[in-house]
Amino acid sequence: MRTIDEVRRAVDAAFAEFDAPSWPDPHQGRRVTEAEYGRFTDPERYRVLSLRLKAWSQVLSDQFGITVDHDVPQHTWAPADVDDPTTVSATTTAWRSPRPGALALRVTTMDVDGQTFIEIGIDADPVDFAIIPECGCDACDPGSADLLTQLDDVIASAALGDLTVVIGPRSTHPDADPDRADPTFLIVGTGSGWFFDGDDPAEPAEIIDAVRSGDDPHLPEDCTIHHGGGWLS
Repeated sequence: MRTIDEVRRAVDAAFAEFDAPSWPDPHQGRRVTEAEYGRFTDPERYRVLSLRLKAWSQVLSDQFGITVDHDVPQHTWAPADVDDPTTVSATTTAWRSPRPGALALRVTTMDVDGQTFIEIGIDADPVDFAIIPECGCDACDPGSADLLTQLDDVIASAALGDLTVVIGPRSTHPDADPDRADPTFLIVGTGSGWFFDGDDPAEPAEIIDAVRSGDDPHLPEDCTIHHGGGWLS
């Protein structure tokens, strides 16, 4: 079995061929200024995320038989502050492993007014558990290294088989679209830790540990749990 460190080195080598943009954390050693909120100085440099995805897909396809299927329904999500939805274009793919029981990811690459966003969910589940970046304005810019770390963490976690996604009951509002209804909470565990969104669930780390070990996580009814085998062999 190839180790994840070997895979990461292969991804780094493939990524180095793309001449991707790179920039430091603009807020290192200083506070965010009010003028940076809502300002987008160089949105096109966020294409670094799509190039990193390309490097991952090349390595995983060549070495582990991961298929990247483009024949999947596209998402229409866009950040809430986008005034004109026609400025948003998206390409959605499904990343599937030939290994039995492995999770399949749905990966959407969006262009919003020239800026790249990556949205990730479990294939066949309408809820997306990661959006990178969550905001692309200058105030929220963490630098390219942090953005790539966020993306690498999710892909590597799926490859290793420790990705765990717990989705709380969906909204029951009568006007809610059942295919896009927001969950009451979302817990995501990766190899580097966990995060949650929505209502504060009790002991997210313990819930993730229980799911991974096969124990009862003591969740409310109508929760959805995604956890499967890895892609590496």
